Amino acid sequence: METIQEELGSMVVRSLDRDMPLGNYTLRVDEGIAVRVCHYDESDPLPVHQEEKVFYTEEDYREFLGRRGWTWLREFDGGFRNIDGMVRNVDSMDDLQPGVLYRGMR
Repeated sequence: METIQEELGSMVVRSLDRDMPLGNYTLRVDEGIAVRVCHYDESDPLPVHQEEKVFYTEEDYREFLGRRGWTWLREFDGGFRNIDGMVRNVDSMDDLQPGVLYRGMR
């Protein structure tokens, strides 16, 4: 068993292995947050392609940005503005909205 942490008075197993004690365990799967991300060619303002990405942790989000050399994601509005009249920059996974289209920013 790699990691066990106490959350709200109950033991939570973060990873499973064959050396775990025998017993009954309840498996709860985190669904994560699914967003769509546009990819661009540096010389062209139009998206080259889109991908759907699911983030489960802040670490997943940071790793995804880092591999692409991005600092944050920005809501892609396709020429429209959201209700606030501003396009939102997303610095943290907590600010992502399911199903929204984003573009990576350096």
